[in-house]
Amino acid sequence: MLIQRIQEDPILSKFLCDDCTENGVGVNVSPLVKKEDYIIIRVDEYYNSNLVHNPPKSPDCLIIQHCEGEKFVLYLVELKAIETLKTEKLSDIRDKFQNCFDDFMSDRFRDYFYDIAYEFSIKLLFISNPSESKKDNKSKPTRMDSLLSQRPCKFANRPYLLEHRLPNPVIQPCQ
Repeated sequence: MLIQRIQEDPILSKFLCDDCTENGVGVNVSPLVKKEDYIIIRVDEYYNSNLVHNPPKSPDCLIIQHCEGEKFVLYLVELKAIETLKTEKLSDIRDKFQNCFDDFMSDRFRDYFYDIAYEFSIKLLFISNPSESKKDNKSKPTRMDSLLSQRPCKFANRPYLLEHRLPNPVIQPCQ
C-alpha cells in the first residue's frame, strides 16, 4: 500500500510528521479518520534539507489520505499566516504547487505518484485568513480573486485549480 511504502522510504520517512501547521495556521484531520489512513509529508522541510541543491519553492505539506482499495486523496497545502495578500507575489504561490507536481511528484518520487495501481483525487489548498473582502458586486477583484483565477496547475496532463480555505479546515473521512 502507498502509505506503508512511503513510511518505509529511506528519504521520505525522515519528513513525515503528525500535523500540518505553521504560525497558528494549519489543517486538521478529523478524529474519524484513522491514523493509519493518512500521512503528512513536510515537503518544504525536504526541500530545505541538505538533500536538495538549489531547491525550488514548494508548498508546506502533502497529505495523503487512503480512502478504499487503491483510492487516495492528495492534499497539497500552502499555509500563510497573513492578513492581506498585498505583499505576496501571487505567481510564487501558484509556482509552489506546480513545482511540487513537476519536481517532487513527477521527478524525485515518481514511483509513488505515477504508479498506475493507485487512483488519486488531488486538491490544492491555500490556507490563509486575508482580510480582503468585496464591498459590493461592482468593486474590483481582490488579490485573492486574482490568485484563485490564475491558470490551473497541471499534473499527469490534468488541470488543478487552487482552492482557498480559512485556517484550520478539517479533512473528513472519504466519501
